[in-house]
Amino acid sequence: MTARLRSSRRIASVAVVMIGLLGACAVLVVLVESPGSSGAPGRSGPVLRHRRLAPAALKPAVITPADRTGARLMTEAAAACGSVAFRGTQVAVWWGSTSDSASFLQVWHRPGGAILAQPANTAANTAAGPPDEGQPEADALPDSDEVMTVTVPLLTLMRANYVLTYRGRAAADGRPAQVVEVRRRDGGLAARFWLDTATKLPLQRELFDGKSRIFSRDAFIGLSVGPAELRGMPDADARPWTGQLSAGGLAALRAAGWPLPRAVASGLTLFKATETSTNGRVVELSYSDGLSVISVFLQRGELPRSLPGWQRLTARGSKVYATDPDDRSLAWSSRGFVYTVISDAPTAAIDQAVMRLPHDSPAGFWERMSRGFRRMASWANPFR
Repeated sequence: MTARLRSSRRIASVAVVMIGLLGACAVLVVLVESPGSSGAPGRSGPVLRHRRLAPAALKPAVITPADRTGARLMTEAAAACGSVAFRGTQVAVWWGSTSDSASFLQVWHRPGGAILAQPANTAANTAAGPPDEGQPEADALPDSDEVMTVTVPLLTLMRANYVLTYRGRAAADGRPAQVVEVRRRDGGLAARFWLDTATKLPLQRELFDGKSRIFSRDAFIGLSVGPAELRGMPDADARPWTGQLSAGGLAALRAAGWPLPRAVASGLTLFKATETSTNGRVVELSYSDGLSVISVFLQRGELPRSLPGWQRLTARGSKVYATDPDDRSLAWSSRGFVYTVISDAPTAAIDQAVMRLPHDSPAGFWERMSRGFRRMASWANPFR
């Protein structure tokens, strides 16, 4: 919440005000340094100490045949996402705490090239198939993180953080499918994939939060496979992304003052970094645990005072701009950099990312006190 300055009465004697302020400061010091106050609010009672288990007491996880089948199917899915030509309309639905939303993407993939996506004509999105060909409504987006796909880097992170297990046969988009569940180490459900039996392309995906509640679903409708289905595929966006940043490039940027964290949320680590020089240098950092992706865009500068289509609010204790009530697209500026966060992650992970990234701190006590002195001095100045 934004603190507001309240109007005050003018004091005739500055000396009296100074004495009163010094008295208030003395009371404040007594309150802050009182032995009864705790440096860790909310904690009370004895500190619990956990008994450390000996290495011999730790049992390795049992890998079942279903786990081996699930890992194999997801490996085949990653290979298919890189080698199979396809076209389809992807429908994405999010269930938020205050509202629900949906998006439609027309997706193309040419083997050996990037996946291209552009917003689809929602009026044409029906179960009958993809919209009619025509002029694209927006530039095609290469390597879009919004597309439901499985890549080798994401699969590597997924296998490091979760357990993949085969759950049986089903159907999606009118095609036979094999279902793979992704479970957390404690057994909780994190995701469910429907893989096309013939090609192993992902047909549908559901993501679940830490309480095993579904918060998003992606599905292809009218998926078509084969090189002949790529007619009408748009050219790649002409944005001059210069490619991935190496470890040395990231180190050089950090040395130059760029805040490039290696992780922004529990389990979500940096796995891809790219840059462009359009309207100044822009760096995109992609963080993931293999399922969700948080994309952070940084560039030097300050946000304007107003952003059409964005609403200013206080989120996670910081002032940011948001495009929707559930804050899946956020922007703010701090310490000479503009931050834009776009994510399909659970709300808790987005909260962590926003809190870990830099923000301008509100005015501290002594800064506010200094402003008060200057204001009262101006009231007492007969020449102003």
